[in-house]
Amino acid sequence: MEIKKIAVRGGHTELCTGASALIDELTEDRKVTAAVIKYLRELGNEVLDVTPPVNYTSDEYEDLAYGVNKANEWGADLFVSFHFNKAYDSYNGALGSEVCVYSTHEIAQRVVNALGYLGFKNRGQKVRTNLYELKHTNMKAMIVETCFIEATEDVELYKKLGPDSIGKAIAEAIANGKSAENTTTVKNEEIIKPVQTPTSNTDDWVARLQAECNKQGFSNQKVDNYPGPNTLAGCPTLKKGTKGKITKLAQEKLISLGYDLGIYGADEVFGTATYNAVVKFQKDNGLTTDGIIGQNTWRKLLNL
Repeated sequence: MEIKKIAVRGGHTELCTGASALIDELTEDRKVTAAVIKYLRELGNEVLDVTPPVNYTSDEYEDLAYGVNKANEWGADLFVSFHFNKAYDSYNGALGSEVCVYSTHEIAQRVVNALGYLGFKNRGQKVRTNLYELKHTNMKAMIVETCFIEATEDVELYKKLGPDSIGKAIAEAIANGKSAENTTTVKNEEIIKPVQTPTSNTDDWVARLQAECNKQGFSNQKVDNYPGPNTLAGCPTLKKGTKGKITKLAQEKLISLGYDLGIYGADEVFGTATYNAVVKFQKDNGLTTDGIIGQNTWRKLLNL
């Protein structure tokens, strides 16, 4: 057995809450996290719990940075964050489990296979290079989406198995290098592409942007977390001196893409630091470097 330094966190905090449907994400991910930590330690691994304290913050980025910074400072070999997925208000059937990664790796595959062996639909590894925890950790990392909290069959199976047995299976997959017997992933045509709501537990930036553009009267679009022509058309022009929540959302995206906004970060004010970041983003993406977030710059920010 290979001994690892493993940083483990439960997603969200009481003030920066996760999704809720048939079960509550925050409540359940804490149970799975505790079980995983217990069994990893029993298997001889050194484990650091990097879950934020109760009521730590209502700021999404402070919440995410807490666990990432603790893991980096400790020099972990592996970072694992536990969440539960949500795609719809309700869903009659099974949607399954997936593991989000910056780039695919063997441990993540073992974990999603283990969940598949327990009976959850195996959605495989999902490469997500824009997620904060995956982008800013210095070690191999993964975000485990245990199951979908609105899917009736997922929740039924989760309750039947219990978080302790699920946590044990995940810990064994991580620590022992055990590959579950059911290693067949779902065929691409069988995978339902989730329409994320603003309560998405991974990255709901597009949904928040869509909702804010609607709220401010720039658009009247479906809030589905998937960018398209309506999303692009609803984004207003932002330039130096602009203030407000849409400016903050643009700043958040720039930060998530690695652009430095100085000590004030996403402060809702389009100042010099934001202007410089926009110019650099435009230069990197072959756009006119005017420091204005118009349709062409929004198109790149939305990855259209």
